[in-house]
Amino acid sequence: MRVTESMIYNSSNNSLASNLSALQAITEKVGSSKQLNRPSDNPADVRSAITLRDTLSQLNQYVRNIDAATSVVSAADTSMGSAADAIQRANELAIQGANGTLDASDSVSMAQEVGQLIEAVAQDAGAKVGDEYIFSGYKVDRAPYQVTGPGQVGSYQGDEGQMVARVGSDSKLTVNVPGDAVFGPALAALKQLQDDLNSGQVVQGSTITQIQHALDNIMSYRAEVGARANRLDDAKTSQQQLITSNDALQSQLEDVDMASAITELTKRQTTYQATLAVTAKVMQTSLLDYLR
Repeated sequence: MRVTESMIYNSSNNSLASNLSALQAITEKVGSSKQLNRPSDNPADVRSAITLRDTLSQLNQYVRNIDAATSVVSAADTSMGSAADAIQRANELAIQGANGTLDASDSVSMAQEVGQLIEAVAQDAGAKVGDEYIFSGYKVDRAPYQVTGPGQVGSYQGDEGQMVARVGSDSKLTVNVPGDAVFGPALAALKQLQDDLNSGQVVQGSTITQIQHALDNIMSYRAEVGARANRLDDAKTSQQQLITSNDALQSQLEDVDMASAITELTKRQTTYQATLAVTAKVMQTSLLDYLR
């Protein structure tokens, strides 16, 4: 087959265009540090990368849910611990008031202290995370108990709503505890102790029993919240491990091996420069050169 000048030109141009395209492709990869810059780079890998991104987005959302739930659980534990201390102090006062040696002024003074404990427990029940009350059920904009006077607290203002957090693809966890279940028995026991002391009589044995039951109730809920905190810790560890694994897979699909890419870039640049030089020389050929 006879090789014509036109064929040489076309071949040179095609070779130049091909090398330039390859150079541009590797330059883009080095510049972006990504192997996949557009769907046409590798459609199958692009689909896999999109799926991985969706998975990572979901996993990160679970971690955010866990962090938010942990904040609520931690605040609840702190509040119940403080309330337990108040009930323990009330128990000491009740035992002291049951021995029959107090005079009227002592009883009044102790009743006033119990009033302070009532207000303190109501304040503990009003714990918030951000702008939301954590012991009011769904009524997060309303304090569960309101202090209506010195040592006096109104009825429960929340509801029994349970806040549920999704902490995994198939895992949910109830985060909150309604305040009336936790603090209601305690406030009732404190009110009874206050009444006993204000009456000027000895504190009744039934009142002491009621206080002790209220303390047991709070400690039981605190143990339950502690178990939820442990579960949240485990869930976060699990999700973070999944995030690490999926990050590694995404990196394998998308990230460029910079050492190899730079080597290829250097090779492509050399090849392109050589092709450019040859093409330029071929293009200089003229009819006069052929007539010589």
